[in-house]
Amino acid sequence: MSASDDVSAPVSWPAASPLPLDLLHALIRQHAPVIHFHPDEAYFPATAEWYLTQVMLIDGPTGNVLQRAPLANDLPAGPGEPERYWLTLDPELAGPALDPELAAPNDPRRGKLDAATAYVRAVHNPAVGYTDLQFWMFYAFDGPGLLRLRPFALTARRADALFSLWPGGMHEADWELAVLRIDHANLQPIAAFLSQHKDGDVHAGETALAGLERDSAGRIQLYASLYGHATYAHADERKLFYLWRSLKLVGLEMALVDQASRGACWELGADGGYQLISVSWPEPALSEPVWLAYGWRWGAYAPKAGRFTRKLVDGVTALLEMRMASLVLALLVLSLGLLALVLALASRLLGGAWGTGLLGQLADNSGPLGPRWQEHKWQGNYGFSGPPPPHQWRMDGHRAAHWVAEAFDIVSRPPVRLLGWLLRLMLRPFLHKD
Repeated sequence: MSASDDVSAPVSWPAASPLPLDLLHALIRQHAPVIHFHPDEAYFPATAEWYLTQVMLIDGPTGNVLQRAPLANDLPAGPGEPERYWLTLDPELAGPALDPELAAPNDPRRGKLDAATAYVRAVHNPAVGYTDLQFWMFYAFDGPGLLRLRPFALTARRADALFSLWPGGMHEADWELAVLRIDHANLQPIAAFLSQHKDGDVHAGETALAGLERDSAGRIQLYASLYGHATYAHADERKLFYLWRSLKLVGLEMALVDQASRGACWELGADGGYQLISVSWPEPALSEPVWLAYGWRWGAYAPKAGRFTRKLVDGVTALLEMRMASLVLALLVLSLGLLALVLALASRLLGGAWGTGLLGQLADNSGPLGPRWQEHKWQGNYGFSGPPPPHQWRMDGHRAAHWVAEAFDIVSRPPVRLLGWLLRLMLRPFLHKD
């Protein structure tokens, strides 16, 4: 009986020796996690090979199309001069990017979940005797960021809403990573590393791993965030501290968030659902796919895209009109308007390093580099930390406070509605009509 038939034979492996390919495949099939998508998800994984049939290779300096639907062998090997090349969706196949709920069923941005492939790289550390199974997941498109806005009414109930920052945060192509660290002493996972935008979570040790959800087969259950595909261990809402800390302005709490929930799922270790593409040691029997050598962006270079839309401003002002606690808090509409005006002006006027520095990820909607050129991750240097403690939004107050707040809402609604109208008028020249 071979190791590919039964992962329990052998039950350990010498620390200094890399795992043979048949044992790697057995471990992948046994331990590969399951990814759950949000019920509202619009952009699902696909294969890199399919994506190449949907894109054009662009010459950066001129913007000319070098080739439509390039083959992997046609892609330039990198790295080289930054922004020398990039791939972008063919407009004849994709059309314009719309709000997620408006995307057509055949829009290539939606990916092909039924044919998706997890690309696996094994990284061996002989000094301590473990091998990392890196699961690289490719998506054709990364959707808009999400904003949680919660003004409160004195000590009473809190109105809240979740806003899409379309087109902020969107970009073509998305490479995500989840890692299981296998201990050679017992061929079992000892840690999980989950990549999340610019950061990530580490779940290391027996206690941390015991806190992860598993199915009846013992496979770890993970969650891809809505539109952005960051990988989380639990279905909840997480503030994104890597961009902005939560803003609190005169009773307004505002934060960029990721949402994860359980909808459709993707079994990364299913037969035919993964491909072992690379190992960190010489392995003549394993051929790496040609597209790994492509060292430029998998999506269009678009550093100037963090803009506000009329739909977003209308939604924000409508929320504030309906749930303001007092005339004093009406001032916050003006402060929010000034903030929005600054960001709108910056995203319209600034690009490149200036725009990116001011607006963070929302100002740079460029596609990512491929796995090999995310070198620290590719070599097993993740730099992540443990997940933050769960954050609880402020709880509702007492019934009497609700009555008082309702009275203040009635009084404050007309002037706040006026300020909301002024806010829309002030931002109209800078807003997309979408």
